[in-house]
Amino acid sequence: MAFSQTLTTLFIFSLLSFSYAASGPPKLPKPKVMHFSIRKNETTLQYYVSYDSGYPDSPTIIDALIDLGAPSVWFDCTSYISSSYKRASCGSNRCKKAKGLSCIGCNSTPKPGCSNNTCGVFVYNPARDYSSVQELGEDTMRVYAIEGAYVWFDYEVPKFQFACADSVTAERLPGDHTKGLVGFARTEISLPSQISSAFKLAKKFALCLPSSNALGLGDIFIGGGPYYMLPSIEDQSLSLVSTPLVVNPTGTPRFQSDGQLSNQYFINLKSIEISGKHVAFSPALLSFDKNGVGGTKISTTVPYTILHSSIYKSLVKDFIKEASLNKIKRVQSVAPFGACFDSKTVANTITGPAVPNIDLVLEGSTVRMRLYGANSMVEAKKNVICLAFIDGGVQPTTSIVLGGHQLENYILEFDLTASKLGLSSSLLLQNTSCSQSRFDIQAMCAVSTFPCQPPPPQETEGLSPLFLIVEGEAAAYAGDQFGVDSLVLLPPP
Repeated sequence: MAFSQTLTTLFIFSLLSFSYAASGPPKLPKPKVMHFSIRKNETTLQYYVSYDSGYPDSPTIIDALIDLGAPSVWFDCTSYISSSYKRASCGSNRCKKAKGLSCIGCNSTPKPGCSNNTCGVFVYNPARDYSSVQELGEDTMRVYAIEGAYVWFDYEVPKFQFACADSVTAERLPGDHTKGLVGFARTEISLPSQISSAFKLAKKFALCLPSSNALGLGDIFIGGGPYYMLPSIEDQSLSLVSTPLVVNPTGTPRFQSDGQLSNQYFINLKSIEISGKHVAFSPALLSFDKNGVGGTKISTTVPYTILHSSIYKSLVKDFIKEASLNKIKRVQSVAPFGACFDSKTVANTITGPAVPNIDLVLEGSTVRMRLYGANSMVEAKKNVICLAFIDGGVQPTTSIVLGGHQLENYILEFDLTASKLGLSSSLLLQNTSCSQSRFDIQAMCAVSTFPCQPPPPQETEGLSPLFLIVEGEAAAYAGDQFGVDSLVLLPPP
């Protein structure tokens, strides 16, 4: 019976898609959610995104570091060639939108990154703690829309703003081919702000950082959900818990001028628990003082969470105590970690090593981020796992900086309109993760010798958003086997 129903579904959709393809190439539908893939560099422990910039010439592929707290997008323009590139002149509306700092010039042959009477904007390279003023420009960027679990079409953003930087600014960026940086801060020229504005999407974005590239890539969603993480067929956006995004009253000096509010992302962490037991430290560290010191910030460029020394020492002491109760053997520490254990004395589970859970208790009714072994521990060497937190000293600017390792395999949704953070539980609990292999339908169609078009939206309304239609070699095979013109892949029951 199920087999017959599947064939019926295949046949119905074959008719729909066949007639649709026969009518010629369709006008691209208005996208609901835009998507970028995230790669993790296993050596630098940093996260990257790739995108195309420059038209109508052959576009340049930009590999860029993801920096959640950076205000803008920039890359090394030393070898950048594009006939569609335009600089932003001093005093222009685009310069004002980008909060241009000065008017800059260049004594060499005019090219991207070298122009006179040009708006200068601030850029920062976190890898070498280096900042400079660089040329503000604009060019066409290519972005991709996602529908359900699959990537469908690519779209052009014709006036995407970025800083055209020199090679000195880009020095020592981590990664093999990294040319620049994409910022996600609450500014008008950050990556999500520009994409949302270009397509009139909701002012929200979500990150799903992968722990590895072995099984797939991570996700950036711009515009909101749904968020599907196969093989799970649940829309993860429906189960997010939320906590307010709070504003540091003092901007970070390297990003902003004195007196400006911070554009970075802070949350109100109320306490920390290990195996349900409160970790003791001064609660004053979790609030901002008059100089903006303190609080809890989210970062994608810090590999492991950094804690004020007093918080760190209490956390390590309590964790060691709880681990000993579970008969987990402690071994000599491996720098920079302060508590390490014999992995042979720790069982493995779906959520990583079976160690005491660490709960980050957040503002909101029963809102907490539970860190299981996959996010609290790291393999330092053979048979040795360590508590993946770093001592930040006694005078850090921020008391707690949540790092990438602790954020992996969670969905973090930043709703800029409501100023709140949506947070999933660990995806590992559902036997899925942030490492996804998403079908690029348009790429499949590009190499197909058969017509390849998705059905009109009105003809698929009400169906599972995980459906996929392929009219190429796979469809030809389906035709030979079942006598249909297209293949519909449905989610597992």
